[in-house]
Amino acid sequence: MRIGIICPYNYFRPGGVQILIRGIADSLQARGHYVRIIAPRPRKVPKDVPSDIILIGNSTEFNTPFATKADIGMSVSNEKIDELFAEHQFDILHFHEPGVPVLSAQLLSRSNAVNIATMHATLPTGVASKSFVTMMSPYAKYIEPKIDLVTAVSESAKQTALAYSPGREVEIIPNAIDIGKYAHKGTKVSTAKQKDASSDNKTDKPKTILYVGRLEKRKGLRYLIEAYAELAKRHSNVRLNIIGDGRLKKSMEALVAKLEAPNVKFLGFVSEEEKIANLHQADLFVSPALFGESFGIVLVEAMAAGCVTLAGNNAGYQTVMTGRGRISLVDPKSCDDFWQRMEILIYDQEVRKLWHKWAKEEVKQYDYPKITAMYEAIYKRGLSEKKKSGEK
Repeated sequence: MRIGIICPYNYFRPGGVQILIRGIADSLQARGHYVRIIAPRPRKVPKDVPSDIILIGNSTEFNTPFATKADIGMSVSNEKIDELFAEHQFDILHFHEPGVPVLSAQLLSRSNAVNIATMHATLPTGVASKSFVTMMSPYAKYIEPKIDLVTAVSESAKQTALAYSPGREVEIIPNAIDIGKYAHKGTKVSTAKQKDASSDNKTDKPKTILYVGRLEKRKGLRYLIEAYAELAKRHSNVRLNIIGDGRLKKSMEALVAKLEAPNVKFLGFVSEEEKIANLHQADLFVSPALFGESFGIVLVEAMAAGCVTLAGNNAGYQTVMTGRGRISLVDPKSCDDFWQRMEILIYDQEVRKLWHKWAKEEVKQYDYPKITAMYEAIYKRGLSEKKKSGEK
């Protein structure tokens, strides 16, 4: 098949959608398909753009109604779109987050391919969410008839899809990771970020808590810092490493100072290799996101790396932390519950053993070959239905 995968965001800005698109594209190519990733051209284009990336139009950064930023595709000429389709002759166009204005709508308006949509977003509850749905409804009504089949990465993302298209059939296909890459134990972090080697053989060996994510309000980092400060009052051998950056960095550093929380390091952005190495070395991975998570790819990555995980009790994370994994869900705003759950997951070896046993089996379902096969089946179904419709 000839497949075009549409990324509505700046492809070169780190994000779960971008990572999934890259992985699915690689996996589809390994299966012999012709694949191109179509994305808006950002203001700053890296020197080495992969040969399977097609940049069109432009992207613009703006603040969303949900306390985060997005860098999304804006207008491109119809002539450029027609030239693109004529050159590549796509059988399938796979739109991730087609409701993000406006690139997807323009491509859909000119497409003769089978159009597949994948929904990622989970809308938070409340007035802002309802207002956003109302505002986007005309746009959704325009693109909805042009989409042949719809998938969602989780049950919560499916409910978002149904908010725009009531009664539409939506198949759930989870996000994916390269399990083998995360399970590998051969990488090392840079010397500045390694554990204190002198403490490795001590009985009070430091227990490392790790956060990976953007430093923005909805990610709940302030609640992790507050709970960590309480935990550190009771255990002198804990430390907190924070990977990521964002506009709240200075205020988070100020909070650490105000609470006199010891052994906290802000490591900024790190390479994928260093992120994985940090996961291997950590005793507990914590992602206290409050809302806006449709799945929880960071949780799956931590599970694959063998790192015990604690997560905010939001709708998306509930999709991943099921069964025995529900012990990993906590209300980040409840400081007492938060620090006590960290304490249990760090120090109770029986609980940790049971968690590892659960995670080792649970994570297998998210490997790229399995998820790619599900998308491949959707593509074939779309082509089959289009053929039948044409015969009629």
